[in-house]
Amino acid sequence: MIFSWLRNRRRRRVLAQPFPKEWEELLQRRVRHYRYLPPSHQQRVRQIVPVMVAEKEWAAAGDFKVTPEMAVTIAGQAAVMASGFDEPYFFDRLHTVVIHPKTIRFAPEQTSRNPNLPGGWLSGIAWHRGPVVLSWGEIRTELTGRSPGRNVILHEFAHYLDGLDGPADGKPPMSSKESERRWYAVTEAEYLRLVGSARRGEATLLDHYGASNRAEFFAVSTEYFFELPHQLYERHPDLYAVLQEFYHLDPRQWLPRIESPRQDDAGDGGDFQRFRARRQRRSDVAQLKAVQAMAPGDALYALAFDHLQRGRPADAIRLFDQLLEVDPRDEESLAHRALAYLRLQRLAEARRDCEAALAIDPQDAEALWARGAVALQEGRTLEAVNDLSEAVDASPQNIEIRRARASAWMVAGWPQKAVADLTEALNIEPHDAELLAERARAYQALNRTADANRDIARAKLLEPELAWPA
Repeated sequence: MIFSWLRNRRRRRVLAQPFPKEWEELLQRRVRHYRYLPPSHQQRVRQIVPVMVAEKEWAAAGDFKVTPEMAVTIAGQAAVMASGFDEPYFFDRLHTVVIHPKTIRFAPEQTSRNPNLPGGWLSGIAWHRGPVVLSWGEIRTELTGRSPGRNVILHEFAHYLDGLDGPADGKPPMSSKESERRWYAVTEAEYLRLVGSARRGEATLLDHYGASNRAEFFAVSTEYFFELPHQLYERHPDLYAVLQEFYHLDPRQWLPRIESPRQDDAGDGGDFQRFRARRQRRSDVAQLKAVQAMAPGDALYALAFDHLQRGRPADAIRLFDQLLEVDPRDEESLAHRALAYLRLQRLAEARRDCEAALAIDPQDAEALWARGAVALQEGRTLEAVNDLSEAVDASPQNIEIRRARASAWMVAGWPQKAVADLTEALNIEPHDAELLAERARAYQALNRTADANRDIARAKLLEPELAWPA
């Protein structure tokens, strides 16, 4: 109680001071939204900014120096987010904002000591009950307007809001149960659509980074709600509506429309398709360099496995043949050639390779999987179940083996066991539409119609163009 009283007293003193003229000019120049806000919302921003600047610790990384301009710019963007709330909101649980001069990257010794530190290059990061960390270089780039839809300050402060009621999960605190239900219904459907589009490499308005998880979806959606509100409203009106309800703001009413060259704003997706092509070329070059650095046998195996993964079993068989000419007891090549034969329905050859691989290593998961799949196609269901169960024991994280055993359980007349396998597979890969459809069929066999309908609905959101059972 005494601490709240002291805090409120200190804030009254801060707010009693005239708002600095240079800060007003800075907000007008640096915070694009501010100059378009209605007067009442501008006043709310002028209440929030001085309190945040005074109360937060504005820390710099290394020898970098934090200036008042940086603090006011960041506080101003955060204040715009909060300007629609009924009472002035000062982000009380946030104590520290750390500013890096350029892109953020934690040293390997730091990430090895602290598993909560992410690897790679970052423009910002926010921890549950921890600091918000921002790259000033990224902020300055975004202030130029060259990255429509991107705003790292809004993104990371959205993570902060998301974490107010527990670890960030894409659902910030809601005002009522009804709002919570509406939020979940809309955002879950929109998230799954984005996941499906990202997996297919389709052009979308929302950045595919939002498909990483639900917390990132909320943060990315917040960026577009404030930065490209007109486009978001036109293409995702339901998502816009729940964000409008949460933030108590409607940026369409005051922010001028700007066009975005990103993703599906390029008409036929031309810019995005060119971006995808460049990214694929970089990936192919990196893969080629990795293969060239391998020993010849390892390189040939990597290429054969890549053919198998990409749905080119005949090409895979040709390369596995070369490997097995050199070493006929290479059980990995035997097992994977068996899987390639299986995809071509060459069952006798698949069975022969399985037996040869299992004679060398009786626990080879791929060989057991292939032999079980052959047995299932030949009508030897119990043999298939036994082989596939051994394969699951040997490789419990392999969702394809679990999928194969689920098919065997269905043929054997045990749909409950199929549900268990498919559920385990979906725990590993929750956005596989075909796994959802297969579990729906198992649920139907158990007369669990509501569960089946739920899975089909999710599958349709992920892959709307495919023909799903009614």
